[in-house]
Amino acid sequence: MRDRITAKRSDMSPAQTKIAAYVLEHLRDAAFLSAAELAERIGVSEATMIRFAAFLGYEGYTLFREAVGDALLQRLSTLERMKEYAPEEESSLFDRVVRDDLEAVAAIRTNTSESDVDALGRALAASGAVYIAGNRSSFALAYYFSFYLSWILPNVKLLSPDIPYETLFNAPHESLVVGISFPRYSSWTLRVLEDAKTLGLHTAAITDSPGSPLAMRSTYVVTVPYRPVSFIDSFAAPLSVINCLVLSVSSHLGEEAAEKLEALEEYWSRNRVYDGVVRPDAARRETGEPPRRC
Repeated sequence: MRDRITAKRSDMSPAQTKIAAYVLEHLRDAAFLSAAELAERIGVSEATMIRFAAFLGYEGYTLFREAVGDALLQRLSTLERMKEYAPEEESSLFDRVVRDDLEAVAAIRTNTSESDVDALGRALAASGAVYIAGNRSSFALAYYFSFYLSWILPNVKLLSPDIPYETLFNAPHESLVVGISFPRYSSWTLRVLEDAKTLGLHTAAITDSPGSPLAMRSTYVVTVPYRPVSFIDSFAAPLSVINCLVLSVSSHLGEEAAEKLEALEEYWSRNRVYDGVVRPDAARRETGEPPRRC
């Protein structure tokens, strides 16, 4: 958003220059006020405010406001986020954190497109190889996603921070590279998607909005409601959507996924991958030791 304003500043009318100056100085207001409310504060008409968003290249005021919100989150350091998350008098910290996470998950129904999830799930199921990129806190999401996809897809790789380009350079042509990042966006993940496009690979993004820099570099985009909890990147909602994506891939694979899971269950049981509760008498029977008598 800042780059767009800078690039178009010389072509702005006096009213647009006034709007631009106010928005850059008052990101918090611009991120949360409606077009009418912001226009009133700046001293311009609502129509001028909406035309300004279109002038910057946004398809509607809502996308412009999302971009302002992204700019605000990018500016906030972890310390500033912690200060912003001051405790409320009417609720405990525990209640507020749980409430915020529940609201973020509930917002998935209205803010995440089911058709976008299905489209990416179908593309993942059809790809010859899948490469997943996530850095900093989003690495946890990337690992989780790759962990479950590796159960049902033949060639899933979690990209290493050390040699992402070299790995993608040797990727099959029909590979799909998935970048995962939320504000503040990882520059490493952005470079991975840029390199993937340069190499002619398909790209996808799991991020917070269509205005995200990851979305701009991707063919498939799944947007997820995101809000930090104090200085923590809370991923309750992204994890829920990743679960949806894994199950979407499974549904597109059909019986193939069921057969793989059955074979995996047999292997896990045979090799005791999961340490279940075993009664003492059952363990003795397996080792040939006679049961003890009272």
